[in-house]
Amino acid sequence: MKQQKNPDVEHDELTFIKLFLLVKASFGNIIKSTLACILVVGAYYFFVPNVFKASATIELAIVAGKPVEAPSVLLEKIKLLHYFSNSTLQLCGSVGETDSQAKFVDKIRPSANRVAPFVSFVTQAKSTYAAKACMESVISEVLSNQDAIAKPLIEHKKQKIRQLNERLELAEGMAKTFPASKRYNNPADEQFSARNIVMLYSAINAQEIYKLRGEIVDLENELIAPQTKKATLVGSIYAPEAPNNEPPFFALMLCLALGLILGLLLTGVARVMPVIWLQIRETEKRANR
Repeated sequence: MKQQKNPDVEHDELTFIKLFLLVKASFGNIIKSTLACILVVGAYYFFVPNVFKASATIELAIVAGKPVEAPSVLLEKIKLLHYFSNSTLQLCGSVGETDSQAKFVDKIRPSANRVAPFVSFVTQAKSTYAAKACMESVISEVLSNQDAIAKPLIEHKKQKIRQLNERLELAEGMAKTFPASKRYNNPADEQFSARNIVMLYSAINAQEIYKLRGEIVDLENELIAPQTKKATLVGSIYAPEAPNNEPPFFALMLCLALGLILGLLLTGVARVMPVIWLQIRETEKRANR
């Protein structure tokens, strides 16, 4: 009894064999394509200058437990003209007037943290010194602008504390004018009603003093770190001495992949083109008859 072969298995075997034969026939083209890619990438690495990177992250200013502005708002302000001075634009390789603000923003690449009030910057230059100088100038101006926003908010809180202290002094001075409280259980006494009124006002004044002291303490605590603090640089500016160009290993892997693809493509085209030309000639002959 003969066993019938599965057509799917035969098809898979034929496909694998065809693929193997195609790779074998393309071996020479693969080697040539890979060498050509290596030469092109090598020339690129030889002629293209090194690029150095600098990056930094700042924490926005906080007043009374809240950032003075949202990170997204700061990003939109940075996109506006004249946010940075001309000196910063020059240090970052932008002339200001001929370069658009969008191009400058692309050079410093600001990004906001969605969870915490942090904003990061990344820039590239022809040297580590140039990249770091640009980043230092950018960070300095952003911190200065943050402090300018926080200053009136802090001053408003301090002004409110001064007003509450003045009210507290008046309340404490009034408390000294009230006589010492004594109990009078005789309603027939002529001073009974007056004494009760004085005691009532004394209690209201004491409650006011207690409330004012609580508000003052709360406001003073809001002006103490970490509830209130200036915008600061998180860590330090990261500016490695090594260039930020793609590593050679990555380029080598890319060359091998491109060499394989191009080698197979050249072999496939070389096999298909004669058949196509033959079909074209046959079609022309039939048309001429």
